[in-house]
Formats: sequence, structure tokens, C-alpha cells
Amino acid sequence: MPKGKERKSKSGLRGVTRLYAVQELYRAEMENLPLERILEEALSKSEVYISENISLFEIDGDFFRSLLETAEKNLTALDAAIVRHLSANWKFDRMAPLMKSILRLGLAELLYFPQIPKNVVFNEYIEISKAFFLENEVAFVNGLLNSVISE
Repeated sequence: MPKGKERKSKSGLRGVTRLYAVQELYRAEMENLPLERILEEALSKSEVYISENISLFEIDGDFFRSLLETAEKNLTALDAAIVRHLSANWKFDRMAPLMKSILRLGLAELLYFPQIPKNVVFNEYIEISKAFFLENEVAFVNGLLNSVISE
């Protein structure tokens, strides 16, 4: 790997894959792209850019595909779960698309990937939200994920 391009992650390959999945789900919504195109493009790249300064040469392609396909297949149910757990001062249609992507994928993993420990999923999506949002939004992600899983 070229110097400056190495990604050291506490969460390993799956953690980086989750971050990339959030970014690609967000991109799909913003550019109105079909999931199959996102998957084709993402899985055919030899280098994946996580940010301007961070890239990697490998993601967990099977996990990436499964996570995005599960989110797409269950999008209505995931969005309904989010809406049911919003407080009065949060409106789903006014929520940032990136926030929706984090919540959708976090919930998809919590609800449809029982083999992955829930505490791992919570920690991963909290860390992802910290990369993009301030403390109150991070607390919102934590609270909503906990609320849905406690239901």
C-alpha cells in the first residue's frame, strides 16, 4: 500500500466496509442511482476512497453487498421503524440523507443480521456517526438504535 493510503481501523475490514456502505447508500440517494449500479461500481474498484486522505484496497465485498441489498429490500420497514421512534422535534422528511443512511444500515444490521453481536453494531454506527456529526446527532443515532432494538 502506498504511504499515506493505509487505513488502520479498530473495527477491521467490516468496520471500514460499513463506513463505505454508508457513503454509497448516501450517494445512491443523492444521485438517484439504482442499487445494482452502486454495487457494480463499488465492487469493481481496486481502490476505495473513504475520504480525501484515506483509501484502501480491500473491502468485505460479500458483506457490503448483503448489507446494501438488505437495506434496500427492507427500506419501507426500516423507515417506518425510524419514524415510529422519532421525537416530536425530529421529522423524517427533514432529516439529512447521511443520517438516514447511517440509521437505515445500522437498523438493517441490527434487525436482519442476528449473527453479528448487537453491541458491535451499535459501536460501529456510533463511531461512523461521530465522523460526520456533532455530539447531539451522535446521541440521537444511539438513542434511536437503542429504542428500535428495545421495541
